[in-house]
Amino acid sequence: MVPSMFVIYLRELLKILGCLTVVTFFGASNSDETESVMKLLWDLINPGTDSSIERKDSPAVLTAMISAWSFLLFTIDGWGLSHKNWQGAITYFSNILDSNNEAICAAACEALALVFESNCLEKFSSKTKDSNKELKDDIIKQLRSRLSETGNERISSQDPRTGFNSASAALDFLKAGFV
Repeated sequence: MVPSMFVIYLRELLKILGCLTVVTFFGASNSDETESVMKLLWDLINPGTDSSIERKDSPAVLTAMISAWSFLLFTIDGWGLSHKNWQGAITYFSNILDSNNEAICAAACEALALVFESNCLEKFSSKTKDSNKELKDDIIKQLRSRLSETGNERISSQDPRTGFNSASAALDFLKAGFV
């Protein structure tokens, strides 16, 4: 059986994303280079309303892009990030927490946990510093709601391959008061 062209394309695209992330991790000489790759990924993840990019990615590609972006975020100091590049990231990731795709939701949970861990929320949110606590509380409510849906057949509570529940881990992290 010959795989369809879409499946071949998808496999190759996922390999390219992985290569881009690894090359950036090992090859970037400073955080500006890493951030420029993160910006490229962000523009693909969240093209915005004025972009000519149309969102037609498969869930696997979107998940891989979010995971690559998160991994690169983890590798650089949050204080060195540009204010202009990441405004609205928290809103975007919290909006996709309601996705019926567990992999996308898991990637969004991990991204949010890393954003909050960076302790530079003003770079990821268009809200004021006073509303960061409110923002965190809203995400905690959203994650609690997500976890209460785990009885729903469409949404598994754990990754069947690893047994890890990203929503639960992110909720525990946010409730622990790291922000």
